Amino acid sequence: MKLYEHEALGSIFKKYKIPVPRYVFSAEMNDAVRQFVDKEPGVVIKSMVLVGKRGKAGAVKVVSDKSQVEKVFSDLATREVYGERSIGALVEEKLDIEKEFYLSVTYSTKDRAPAIIFSEHGGMDVEEIDPKLIHTYVVSDVRSVYPYQIRQFLAGIGFSDKELLRPLSEVIVNVYNAFWGSESRLLEINPLVVARSGDKRKIVAADAVVILDDDASVNPAVVYGARSAQGRPLTQREQDAILIDQGDHRGKAGSYVELEGDIAMMTFGGGGSTVTAETAIEAGLRIANLTDIGGNPPAEKMYRISRIILSKPGLKGVLVCGGTASNTRIDVTLGEGLAKALDDMNAEGKLDKNLVWVVRRSGPEYVKGLKMLHECFVRNGIRGEIYDSQLPITEAPIRLKELLIKHIAYKPEEVV
Repeated sequence: MKLYEHEALGSIFKKYKIPVPRYVFSAEMNDAVRQFVDKEPGVVIKSMVLVGKRGKAGAVKVVSDKSQVEKVFSDLATREVYGERSIGALVEEKLDIEKEFYLSVTYSTKDRAPAIIFSEHGGMDVEEIDPKLIHTYVVSDVRSVYPYQIRQFLAGIGFSDKELLRPLSEVIVNVYNAFWGSESRLLEINPLVVARSGDKRKIVAADAVVILDDDASVNPAVVYGARSAQGRPLTQREQDAILIDQGDHRGKAGSYVELEGDIAMMTFGGGGSTVTAETAIEAGLRIANLTDIGGNPPAEKMYRISRIILSKPGLKGVLVCGGTASNTRIDVTLGEGLAKALDDMNAEGKLDKNLVWVVRRSGPEYVKGLKMLHECFVRNGIRGEIYDSQLPITEAPIRLKELLIKHIAYKPEEVV
């Protein structure tokens, strides 16, 4: 789970004594924001979204003219940034920035250990700097890092500002402790700044990106509330889908992100799911959801996700598609799980017979599985076509589009 910046500042940075600017967060302009602004000579206002690169999107603004604060706040608190609507705005003191560093802690798959990543060249364009200027300290003892170890690391990479060596090493240790103690997958500060306050220099975290481990000892959703990959609150169907895989690691079927379209997507495998969704969108189909089913889930998992996918109102078609599976049994997932869901929904009067279906699937026991699903279509009066790998994966959405136009005069979106 990715945290909003104000959540990271309030619940993690404060706890682990990571220095941050003075700030206030609000979903709307109110007295608390006005009082904060009155005390500051200038402020920085940020849209609260989970997507990155807010600065390049114009969603972070420095405001020195107090008469402009309300206008800028109202804009950024409700602005859409890269397709995600802001939940409010963070108002921070304007820092007198002397230098910007980059700092993050994450897991190194190469070293199979946490790694501290540091560069003296931080800021908006950090992705474009020479990789030679980015340095990594692998933490051998995951339980603790000490300031003297970080000072040795900084000296070893040529960090020469002796005045900052001790305070910077202490901040980096606190950041590592925050990463480890909060059970994060990533804790990033870009920029970590050197700011002037009168004659003094201080180190301040001018940004906060925290991604918590969903398998942490305390589920982050319990603390911060469940949210979708798009940052918004989960729909009931998304909440129900998450429960499918909880406590049962036999394959994955609980991946479901709800969208606003009218074509249900039952897609398999990470690459296959992505290719299918992209092709469907390019064909002008308005997809109603995203899924990523795989790992040979049992029939009961497939049964549950099928019912969730098909319960969304306003559907017009269903695309069941994936590449040739290596270990996911087609007879179990489609012939048993999906078929039973359709049988039960039909018996309960919950199956929309007007839906148009295209199925494209292959893999272990696919002949048996597709035959079982075909028999299910026949006995329930379901309209659609079933293919194996003879139909290319990129042709399945096209075929569904053709059938939708033929049977229900579906009007695809124009693709620019």
